[in-house]
Amino acid sequence: MFRIISEMFRKSAVSITLVAMCEQLFSEIADIGESRFQSIVVLSFFTYCTLCLFSPSKHRFFHVVSIPVLTQFIQLFQKYSFTAGANSLWRLFPFILLNLYFLYFFLNKPVLLSPKEKLFISFWIIFNCFFVLISPNLDKIFLGGILLYAFTLPMYFAYFKTVSFAIDFRKEVEKCLCLLFVILGSGTFGLVFAGASYKGSDNLLATRNITDTNVTMAYFILLWPFVLLFSSNNNLAQITRIVFILVFTGIVIISFSRGAVLIIVPYLILTVFSIRSFFRFYRLILLALPVVFYNHEIQIFLDQQDMTYFWKLRFDEITSIDALISKLPQISGRAEIHAVAYTLFQQNPLFGNGIGSFEILGPGYREAHSLFYTLLAEQGISGTFYTYAILVVLGIALWKSVETNKKHIVLFPAFTFYLIFNHTVGSVFVIIPGKSITVNCIAPVLLTCMYFYAKSCHYSFLETNE
Repeated sequence: MFRIISEMFRKSAVSITLVAMCEQLFSEIADIGESRFQSIVVLSFFTYCTLCLFSPSKHRFFHVVSIPVLTQFIQLFQKYSFTAGANSLWRLFPFILLNLYFLYFFLNKPVLLSPKEKLFISFWIIFNCFFVLISPNLDKIFLGGILLYAFTLPMYFAYFKTVSFAIDFRKEVEKCLCLLFVILGSGTFGLVFAGASYKGSDNLLATRNITDTNVTMAYFILLWPFVLLFSSNNNLAQITRIVFILVFTGIVIISFSRGAVLIIVPYLILTVFSIRSFFRFYRLILLALPVVFYNHEIQIFLDQQDMTYFWKLRFDEITSIDALISKLPQISGRAEIHAVAYTLFQQNPLFGNGIGSFEILGPGYREAHSLFYTLLAEQGISGTFYTYAILVVLGIALWKSVETNKKHIVLFPAFTFYLIFNHTVGSVFVIIPGKSITVNCIAPVLLTCMYFYAKSCHYSFLETNE
């Protein structure tokens, strides 16, 4: 893991140096963004992606998986100083580079897809391109929709299938996704506290929109089982495992999300207990003792923090867990949003209104705060059935992987809680807004990686039995 981080810093340093040199030769580069600093950072990131994908590297798999996550950070950093929306080349350029790398990869490696997998990719491209093309939002999402649905995600699928036959594939997945968890956590904390002063605001509650914590929570759910597996399989120190738990807990706190509290807390407890060797619970008792003895002092300290005030704004009207569950749809306005989505579905029940249509036909949100209602409104019965059929196949593959290794039981809860999150807090899948600053496909990339991780367990199991 240290070698990956070291390579990231080296390539980042080279990228910044190259862009700075170009800026000395072409002063216009400094005027691309709102400031010289922003311009150099954005262009350095594009250079970094190019170096990671096309220069010699022993950690190519990590770079391929990490670029979508890093892209989300650079898109937030770009703010609206660069053209926003799914048609913006400033937002899509890292994915264009990824597609070029995949083409290069497949020119040198055979594409190891079965007939069923080729059929799946064909249907995926046809279905999703159709739903993009019928969208009333087509003029704002065409480039991003076609690029991600027809090229990037199918090539990620073929890439993961090809590399899944490598002997060390599962170890690489665990290591890379664990590191990605750390990077995503560090970056999210940094964005939250940097965003607290954005435009002079010290209201951390407002940073939820700046940092997209409700979106990134879904990514943490999918990355978490690989943190557990990597920690367990590599016998990481207990303090390191505690830090991982604290990072995840901290993300929940700064999200100010009622739904996240209901989902993530039981998810953490369930998954940590699933791998008995992950955490020695007598140490949790030792950690809890200071809280018991210094409870009054801790309470006074917390009452003086702005974070506590903002939490009370979100949770004070809730007097119990039952009240939270029963009132959540009304408090968050999701019931009304779902009703709008259902009305849109009734207008075109078979094919819906097209991908990205809810953004302009609905109340102004990118999605209906529910995967089910978003699919109904945008893809109708046909697209909803197709998507859930894919999810069922994925769920079965994850469940079957438990047969080869009991520790893989953590994969299925991750998938389950990801779906719960998508049906209660917000739909996080392919993000191609017409006017927002983040354009991404992190969730399907992680789900595809998880699928082939589970399938590779089965390959090894078959080979062992033969």
